[in-house]
Amino acid sequence: MVLIERFTESQIILPNNHGDPIVMETLDLCKSFNDGNGSLLHVLSDVNLTVRAGEKIAIVGASGSGKSTLLHCMGGLDMPTSGQVIIEEADISRINEAQRCRLRNRNLGFIYQFHHLLPEFTAQENVAMPALIRGVSPRQAMLQARLLLEKVGMTRRLHHKPAELSGGERQRAAIVRAIINEPRCILADEPTGNLDRATAEQAIQVLLRLNNEYGTSLVVVTHDMALAEKMDKIYTIDNGRLLPI
Repeated sequence: MVLIERFTESQIILPNNHGDPIVMETLDLCKSFNDGNGSLLHVLSDVNLTVRAGEKIAIVGASGSGKSTLLHCMGGLDMPTSGQVIIEEADISRINEAQRCRLRNRNLGFIYQFHHLLPEFTAQENVAMPALIRGVSPRQAMLQARLLLEKVGMTRRLHHKPAELSGGERQRAAIVRAIINEPRCILADEPTGNLDRATAEQAIQVLLRLNNEYGTSLVVVTHDMALAEKMDKIYTIDNGRLLPI
């Protein structure tokens, strides 16, 4: 594994050698926001979550309960108010943004409810983008993207732009874009929320197949209990606290 810049001793967390390798963990994570009236709104309180290699985790709960906020903190897209998010033995709030970007690119894949494909690029180019950012040659990145798209039945859609794809095709492209760097963990925020039931089931099967093939951990925020029930563990967020179901 390629290492990022050397961390100070205070940034190193010793690995846990019990059970499967730990991919990511949150330790006493809290997140608060200013409500605009001078008071703090406590969204997450002392959240402790361990994600192990190949594990599939669903986080469910009411809208506004903090599910997406937790996912954003886990991915280093937002910083916790206190507590830690540990990836690759580093507390991601104690490294700089350039280091966080490299850490995300190597270790994490992201899937959103709305695919966030770049409209001016083809499906193949969109999928290749994370590999190009990582420094893979354009030829190799495009080959990897083609092979992944072929795995999810999009051989004939490689050169179509997002506006020319169906909703299910756009989401399948978004899923394989998240897997192209073979990340240790995929963070998915309502990956089926914008799809009809039949198309959502197809997307779920793609996620599960890639999880099985690559051994990539999944952390999925969802209202879709059909998806949640296919995970190894289900948690909910209640009054800011993460609770097992």
